[in-house]
Amino acid sequence: MDLFIASDRQLPIRYYVNEAIWIRRGCISPPQVTLPFFVEVEIKNSDNLPIITQYIREYQSQYKCTELQILIRDNVIFAKMQDMLNEQLQCNHMISIHPLLK
Repeated sequence: MDLFIASDRQLPIRYYVNEAIWIRRGCISPPQVTLPFFVEVEIKNSDNLPIITQYIREYQSQYKCTELQILIRDNVIFAKMQDMLNEQLQCNHMISIHPLLK
């Protein structure tokens, strides 16, 4: 998996076939995941990362407050996600982004 998104609330699954992004239920929880619900994200092209941030924003809009933990395997994706999510921080929504330990 390219990244994991964990939350204190259930996360929706999504398949963006044209963009080659699959967000599916997590099977094996990495040791770093500390929240009860998580999805595994597979992305073939890092140019499509705005779709992931849109997914996160849509999820957050459903709730008054959320806590998200994002674990990212690739350093390039990690840097891009940090920049994109830091620009769009919302009140009452906590997001922590960490590299995925191997």
